Amino acid sequence: MGRVLFEFRQEVPRLVSSISAPHTDTVRLPGGNSWERTWSFALSVARKVLTMLALLSLVAAASARSDAVIGLGVAVVTAGAVFAVVLMVGFAVLIRRARSARKSPRSDDSGRRANIALVRLDDAVASSADELGFAVAQFGEDRAAGLAEALRAARANLAAAFALKQQLDDATPDSATQQREWNARILTLCETTSEKLAAERAVFDELRGQERAAPQELQTLRRAVDATRDRIAAAVATLESLTARYAPSAIAPVANHPSEAARLLDSAANTAEDASVGLHDVGAIAATVHSAERDARRAVQLLDDLDRHASALHTSSVRLTEVLDSARDAVERAKRVREDPPDPATGSAVAYAVTRVERTIAGVLAHGQRTDPDAAIARIEATTDALDTALAGARNQQQRLSHAREALDGALLTARSQIETTKAYIRGRRGGAGAEARTRLAEAERLLSIAEAEADPVVALDTARSSATYSRDADALARYDLLH
Repeated sequence: MGRVLFEFRQEVPRLVSSISAPHTDTVRLPGGNSWERTWSFALSVARKVLTMLALLSLVAAASARSDAVIGLGVAVVTAGAVFAVVLMVGFAVLIRRARSARKSPRSDDSGRRANIALVRLDDAVASSADELGFAVAQFGEDRAAGLAEALRAARANLAAAFALKQQLDDATPDSATQQREWNARILTLCETTSEKLAAERAVFDELRGQERAAPQELQTLRRAVDATRDRIAAAVATLESLTARYAPSAIAPVANHPSEAARLLDSAANTAEDASVGLHDVGAIAATVHSAERDARRAVQLLDDLDRHASALHTSSVRLTEVLDSARDAVERAKRVREDPPDPATGSAVAYAVTRVERTIAGVLAHGQRTDPDAAIARIEATTDALDTALAGARNQQQRLSHAREALDGALLTARSQIETTKAYIRGRRGGAGAEARTRLAEAERLLSIAEAEADPVVALDTARSSATYSRDADALARYDLLH
């Protein structure tokens, strides 16, 4: 009995240590085959527990001295058996779940996100319904029409999303593909609908913000109207000065700007006063203030346009003086060409252009100071452009004549030489040259006479070159006749 108890005391710590150590290692095992190793661990634990129970049985059998020892042994054996069974069942469940997780694809979180979106949309529809009531009361049904339409569409989409959710939750099994598609559809419906509702509600948030700021905006508007009204007197004085200096056509674009600006400022002031009286009417106060602000901004723009126009007229007046001086210089240059033109036609064109420019200058000066500088500049530039074209033609013609004179002497010399050579060849072979060769030679001599008598060097050059050509043709025909 003592020997058995000694062995039992030595074996129990070793068995307990061997049971706990493999458990820790097995739990930490990585990889795809961990479930086989876990199952092996479970069997090992069971075997070791049974070994412990057997030892306990031996202890109980050896200890026959008292019933207490036997009862203790039975209790220990029973507890060990229950522990072994529970341990094996637990590991079996874990292994089955691991196998199922490997065989089936890992499910995504689309269902969870769809559920969250569905709950949020349901809450958003409820809160938007309350918001619609407030919006109608504050701003009227017309302004709330957008939110009302968005709410109707949201309720329809919410009903469709709940119908899909019911299909997912009913007793009919759904495939994994159906679950993913329906969850995605629910998520899309809920998110797009929530965005539309949020956008419509943001409109009324902005309107309420404008209404809260309406009193401060009214004060700012009144100050802007007063500051702009101070500019009206200066604008009237500017317009009177322009009227005295320029033609009516020059100031026509801004002639009514001071009076129109004053009218707009009066309208803005009256609108601001009406808005201040009706501050309790939150549905229309923002639009009223904005209308008054537009009138005030338009008045400022008109006065600014008047100042810019006055500055532009002054600049144009300075430029008109420069354009007149430039036109006079062009006329003087053109007159010299007119007095000594390269040819009569060019001289007539230049003379006509000079006359037009002089008449335009006289017409501009006839108006004195009250002229339209932009219109005057346009008229002068149009006539000076025509004068430049005529002068360019004259210069081209002059260059053409100069080049023709330089080439004419050489062309005449060539024509005379060619005629003498051909004539000598034909005379040296009397009766050998036919009528065609002699006719070409006679035409060459006639053209040479014309070229020598022509006053126009361009025409004379062309004629001399034609004479040389006829002479060469006569020489070629005469040689052909003698060969045949």
